[in-house]
Amino acid sequence: MSDKTILVPVDGASNIKLEALDFETLATVASAVTASPKAEHDGLQYNDTGAELDWFDEAIRGLAHSCRHAAAVAPVARGASGGLVGADNSLAEAPPRRLTLAYTQGYPEAVNEAFAALAGSREEFFQETGSIRDFPGSLTLLKRFVYEEMERPAVLARSKAFAHYGALLGGHFLGDDYLAAVAAAGNEHSYWMCHSGTRNVQAAPGTPSRAAGKVASFRRLVPAEASVCYKPIGTMPASQAQALALAGRPVVVSGGHDTCLSHIPILSTFYQAYPQAAGKPVLHVEAGTWTMIAQVGGSSPLAGDGFTRDVIIQGTVDGQNVVTARYGGGADFACLKKLAQDKGKGMQGRWDPAALVRLLRAGDCFATPNVNPANRGTGPFPQCQGRVIGEQAFLGDAAVAYMACNLLTALTTAQQVQAIAQDADVPIVLTAGGSKDPLFAALLAAATGRAVYAMFDKDGQAVTETTTLGAAIVGKAACLNVHPYEVDTAPLGVRYRQVDALPAEAVEALKGYREKWLRHC
Repeated sequence: MSDKTILVPVDGASNIKLEALDFETLATVASAVTASPKAEHDGLQYNDTGAELDWFDEAIRGLAHSCRHAAAVAPVARGASGGLVGADNSLAEAPPRRLTLAYTQGYPEAVNEAFAALAGSREEFFQETGSIRDFPGSLTLLKRFVYEEMERPAVLARSKAFAHYGALLGGHFLGDDYLAAVAAAGNEHSYWMCHSGTRNVQAAPGTPSRAAGKVASFRRLVPAEASVCYKPIGTMPASQAQALALAGRPVVVSGGHDTCLSHIPILSTFYQAYPQAAGKPVLHVEAGTWTMIAQVGGSSPLAGDGFTRDVIIQGTVDGQNVVTARYGGGADFACLKKLAQDKGKGMQGRWDPAALVRLLRAGDCFATPNVNPANRGTGPFPQCQGRVIGEQAFLGDAAVAYMACNLLTALTTAQQVQAIAQDADVPIVLTAGGSKDPLFAALLAAATGRAVYAMFDKDGQAVTETTTLGAAIVGKAACLNVHPYEVDTAPLGVRYRQVDALPAEAVEALKGYREKWLRHC
């Protein structure tokens, strides 16, 4: 397998990208990114899936010759997204356009009421499925099928199968044979796990929920067989490989949900770095547009009222329960940064302990959760409208704005950490964009009272993109016919570094600041 690469097409809410990783070392050797294509049709919001697939093809054709000997294609997919496929293997929702309904599309109140009636109480639905009954749109994916039955019966009538987004991407690389990909992928575990409402999380992976049994279109369009995303679903046709200028015919897997894949590099490396922690739980905080706080390893109880604080169950690649708390931390941060820029002010990534202590002790500048309107109704403070208190101070100093933004994301993340893991001895591994910010990391350590670790590669660079790396590990596992945790990650040279603690006076000042901040949440 030497001199081969693994191609990872990544589907995301904001951006899509293609990465090529070296098969042997798992190092990224090429990357391309663009904004996720979106479309409207008949007043509805769609993913422009056709444009996305065309972009992936073009990005592959643009790879350097050294990257074109591909061993595997391993997609990353948003677990809440998917599309209906017709008997002719076309995307069936808006012919001839190749569109799939966006999970952000809101549904009529009659659909929400019908779904609530069949799902039962919020508490019972949450305990059985690890999903939140009243998520908007198809974040609770089962609601998508209720919507289709009530609002688009003609679309359902011409549909042969429903493909989660990983299967759609996998099907494209099988020569646009989406139906074959759906059949081979089955109800891939992470798809059933991810805030779908379709699985009984109290039973074996793949066991349908009672609500799923009441939705006829779900039973008809989604395969009953359970599978995993590290088994091949096929091989790219020779004609397609040639058209994409690939030297080989790569194995194709069905793709996994983004957070499901992002845990793999953590479990593959943290226990090796700290053998004394092996088998014990670790909190993975993936601080990107969505801050995802997940306890991996060990077990964590599902709090009875977790559905009120955006706590859900996601999963490992084998479908094992992972209790996860969400918050749109990066979305709030970006909204505040834009506010500062729109007001003609900057946001300088600059701070020092003395300036931080002054801000904390003054306690006159706060950013509260859900500044980004899209976050409202989610996270640990769902009713908070989000605002800047002390805007003059916030806009008057670019360093203050930067510190206030980090305080918001760190304190809100700390709330979610406590919601799913009360044991302060459980350490945090920090990844994604937040792992590059020493202030966020230090504030999170101080606010949670936990050891916080960041990952670094052999060149000393922060390992931020664990999702793509996890997908590459899955692709390599498929080629070697092994479990992903058996893939040798030693060539990555991953090292962990514990985040430096804040000075004692800053930790003490943070307590008072947090008490004042909470009054506004």
